Amino acid sequence: MKRTLTSVSLLLALGVATQGDAKQPARPLTTSQTAVPTALQPFGMDQVRLLNGGPEKIREQADGRYLLSLPIDSLLWTFRKNAGLPTPGKPLGGWEDPGQGWRGFFIGHYLSACALMYQGTGDAAFKERAVVMVNELAKCQQALHDGGYLSAPASEFDDLEEGKSVPVPYYTIHKIMAGMVDVYQYCGDRQALDVVEAMAGYFKRRTDKFSPAQMAQMLKTEQGGIANTFYDLYGLTRNPDDLALGHRFEDKAFLQPPLADRDELAGQHANTNIPKVLGAARRYELTDDQPYRDATAFFWAAVTSHHSYATGGSNSAEHWGPPDKLAQTLASTTQETCTNYNILKVTRDLIRWTADPKYADFYERNYFNGILPAQRPDTGMMIYYLPLEAGDVKHWGGPLDAFWCCYGTGVESFAKLQDSIYFHDRGSGLYVNLYVPSELTWAQKGIKLTQRTRFPEADTSTFTVHVSKPTPMALHLHLPYWAQGNKITVNGKPFATTAKLTSYAVVNRTWHQGDTVGVTLPMVLHTEPTPDDPAVQALMYGPLVLAGVMDAQTPRAPGRQTTGELRVSSLAPTNWLKPVPGQPLTFRTVGQPHDTTFIPLYQIIDQPYGVYWSLITPAAGVSSLPRHSSLPRHFSRGAVSSAWHSPNVSTALPRLTNDGRVCSVVGYGWERAGSGRTTRAQRCGRQAEAQEQTTPTQ
Repeated sequence: MKRTLTSVSLLLALGVATQGDAKQPARPLTTSQTAVPTALQPFGMDQVRLLNGGPEKIREQADGRYLLSLPIDSLLWTFRKNAGLPTPGKPLGGWEDPGQGWRGFFIGHYLSACALMYQGTGDAAFKERAVVMVNELAKCQQALHDGGYLSAPASEFDDLEEGKSVPVPYYTIHKIMAGMVDVYQYCGDRQALDVVEAMAGYFKRRTDKFSPAQMAQMLKTEQGGIANTFYDLYGLTRNPDDLALGHRFEDKAFLQPPLADRDELAGQHANTNIPKVLGAARRYELTDDQPYRDATAFFWAAVTSHHSYATGGSNSAEHWGPPDKLAQTLASTTQETCTNYNILKVTRDLIRWTADPKYADFYERNYFNGILPAQRPDTGMMIYYLPLEAGDVKHWGGPLDAFWCCYGTGVESFAKLQDSIYFHDRGSGLYVNLYVPSELTWAQKGIKLTQRTRFPEADTSTFTVHVSKPTPMALHLHLPYWAQGNKITVNGKPFATTAKLTSYAVVNRTWHQGDTVGVTLPMVLHTEPTPDDPAVQALMYGPLVLAGVMDAQTPRAPGRQTTGELRVSSLAPTNWLKPVPGQPLTFRTVGQPHDTTFIPLYQIIDQPYGVYWSLITPAAGVSSLPRHSSLPRHFSRGAVSSAWHSPNVSTALPRLTNDGRVCSVVGYGWERAGSGRTTRAQRCGRQAEAQEQTTPTQ
């Protein structure tokens, strides 16, 4: 075993490819086969490369450095320990500490992130890491001699099946399986498919004996998106057992309300449940089960139009409240960043299914105000929550002692920042959804498209078309809800369009080498009030949420310490917020007792800040743009109905308990427990004490 470990270390040190071509990523083996036609198809990650000019490339590179810095023996430590194999190196800390019941889940995210980064950059170092990890995990699976079982903890499923309180074993299994699927799909590693198929076989045999009622009871414990992964596996293997497992692990109790057009999200744990909708979406794609498409669309409309902040993020203390009640939920624990990752996956499905630009509007909103703010670009470190309480700061994790759930989704998010910039239809239509410096290679059409921009610091993007012969193409350019006065040029000449906001402007022509298209999207200041208190408003510039940099003298709203206070002559922000010369995207108030500087939320690093402000004005007024103007208050299938059932959840911080999650803060290291049916408080206290004793210091 030691010789094997040494050879693995040497392989990684030398940068030797483990399989296939080290220079170019193999085209992915797709799981995206569907039983239904979709309006749009995504481009492969290997067809889109990020370029310098915007904030995205910097963050991709920071994520890549962090992924490659993690010691491979540390990542594998608890798996090897559980399998009875030698354990060189030191274990990770935080949620991956050997004493944590959910250890092992981050390694699944790590596999996915490396596979995505390999596809997105072509850097073989990420493939080498992923393939080596899979090989070592396969050895652990074989050493366990348990019919395909693989995880870092010993099996806790006996206790789960007996109704005892356990951590979240299926959550961890889902992440490991999803990582294996991604390594097979994006790196072409057949061993990854063998491992995940063996895992699926194990859980089929394990759950064959349970009735639907017994399965429903077990599914009360958080299980991540395991149904979605079984469906993805079926998309690859066409093994009917995998499809049956997807159905078996579907949480019908949660999906019943959206299937019936009812918003019963209040009191529900957000990140437990969004992945269940991803499973419903995948079921629709594979089976043409139309109610699941409708339920996905209804759920999205409910979350984005009735439970979301100006940032596009939702949830406070990890839970949704009653619809359209946000002003009282501003806290240090708003917007768990995992939920941004997951709701954007739902949004991406809806973009593919419909080509409806309202979904592109929301994707942009959350991309710039939910995803990008969650990473510290100098180190690649991430946050758990994005606080919306005035005067709070972002609480960054460390490289070896965090590994929260949001680290797992975070390393994936920053490995795939380009995956939804471009789409295409089944003809010659190319859709641009995001203005991000990038280069697209559409080999099937013989087209390369380069997008040069400094967006959002500049409002103009220039597209250059590269073709070897005259080529027809319909270029669909997203015109977001905020882009009043937009302009388009073709080869420097104005291009007339009647396209409205929240639509696509279509430039349909035969293209020649070097043709250019310019898109100018003027950004204006506007405000977005909370639906339940119009005086509580977020300030925005184009798609960007602005954060006011606060200090001890920054006024707070009387009786509402969760917001700052601005005394204004009108609600039109251009009257009291002015650009700072020579500093892009920087504004400063005028006429305040204590003036405040505002910058984009994604640029906030260590400064105390405020997103929502109580605007005190002598006369009532209106903001320059309506709240969520791109997002309908009533979805096309009918008005969103709601049923507010008091969740009986304490909103006192830092300790929270509800619906299968037991949480205790030790430097934002939250315990996740099982069904939570017994001794929640005792588990919180005991876990906090254990974490203080076992988490290594740096």
